[in-house]
Amino acid sequence: MTDLTAVSLFAGVGGFDLALERSGVKVVAAVEIDKNARAVLAKQFPKTELFNDVAEVSADDLLRAGFVPERGIICGGFPCQDLSVAGKRAGLAGGRSGLFWEVVRLTRELQPKWIILENVPGLLSSNGGRDMGTVLGALGELGYGFAYRVLDAQFFGVPQRRRRVFIVGCLGNNGTAPSEVLAVREGLRGHLEAGDKKGKATPRGAASRPRTGGELTGGGQTLYGQTGFAKYTEGMTKTLSATDYKRAEDNVIVS
Repeated sequence: MTDLTAVSLFAGVGGFDLALERSGVKVVAAVEIDKNARAVLAKQFPKTELFNDVAEVSADDLLRAGFVPERGIICGGFPCQDLSVAGKRAGLAGGRSGLFWEVVRLTRELQPKWIILENVPGLLSSNGGRDMGTVLGALGELGYGFAYRVLDAQFFGVPQRRRRVFIVGCLGNNGTAPSEVLAVREGLRGHLEAGDKKGKATPRGAASRPRTGGELTGGGQTLYGQTGFAKYTEGMTKTLSATDYKRAEDNVIVS
């Protein structure tokens, strides 16, 4: 894995960067507009070339920094303010969450092998599910097979309940490889595992087992999920429109 290179967009203080480096991936460039966060990146990742504004960085900039698309990963948690249920929910039309289209621009120009995106669960319901459909549709149009899953930091050794949607795409793949990436085990040794309710633990491994009890088809895509997890709405291309199953973490949705 040491030959993999990565670009971290919306890097913050380097959460993705640290995880990638610990996995043997060389993070050659990071993009972060906040000067204080950028100062942290400069100190913690001195070998990574820093850029200020995702709207101004070019594919050539990232190639010069050492990014190798055929062995490359573009990752980023694009701004969530317009998608969060705590905000005004302008969605991808908002000035902040709309920066997702800069991710699309760079992905189109560079065609990296992998793309990893992260956002709040509100992405799933923003504009009635249409924004999630837009994100997944954009990846599909760029040639990426993808999978997505909701993961909660509290089941990975972090003393905080922090649910986030992770989307993994692989260029030219049918979604199998991304689904394998997301089929991670929730619950680490020494930490409580996911339970159906407080004080009741699930059997070891049960919370992390991807399930494919239902198969839903639409928009030229096959979407897999546990029966009752979601339903497909005609015209809602490449996504599931409702997430009414209370433990979305138990599912890996593949397309």
